[in-house]
Amino acid sequence: MSVFPIAYFPSINYLNLWIKQEAITLEIHENFPKQTIRNRCEILSGNGILRLSIPVEHASGQKIQTKDIKIVQTGSWKTDHWRAIESAYASAPFFEDYAEEIKKIIFESTGFLIDTTNHCLDFVAEILDQKMDYAVTSEYKHTTSNDFRNFDFFQKEDWKLPEYQQVFSYNKPFTPNLSIIDLIFNEGPFIRKWILENNPVNSTTSNHTIA
Repeated sequence: MSVFPIAYFPSINYLNLWIKQEAITLEIHENFPKQTIRNRCEILSGNGILRLSIPVEHASGQKIQTKDIKIVQTGSWKTDHWRAIESAYASAPFFEDYAEEIKKIIFESTGFLIDTTNHCLDFVAEILDQKMDYAVTSEYKHTTSNDFRNFDFFQKEDWKLPEYQQVFSYNKPFTPNLSIIDLIFNEGPFIRKWILENNPVNSTTSNHTIA
């Protein structure tokens, strides 16, 4: 069993590593750590990497389990996220194909963070035409086999997957391991080459079981 953190429009490496595992469990009973892939993603703007972060209700000094983290509904973060994505990818070849689905996930992000991250996984699975099955933790365990809870899924080093044409890479170096949003808008259904490449393990059971 491999334990992963939840993720907001996860990085390419997160998904490529996920597919290699035989069984996935999402950690939802940890004390929620700030500034991680759990509520952040990275896209590529004209000025370089831009991090988008979902604001969550998390009082200073208070420990809250990931499963209980609620999304802040005030402010303009949803509009800000969408405008940033639209500005970055409006000219991407597959923008029109997937823009509305991504926008819907963002603007329907009400209630708990885990609901939004689950929608992100469901969306990716639909494009891949691949079941991305997982269980969720029933309690917190300090140690576990194949523990990816503290893995740096934003890291750019050791990129071993093919490069692809990005919106702003015509006259700039390729930027690896961004949010799956970047790959989807640039490669559309061909994202299978990056996520499923050399990954023979395919799961077939249903989602949302309890470990």
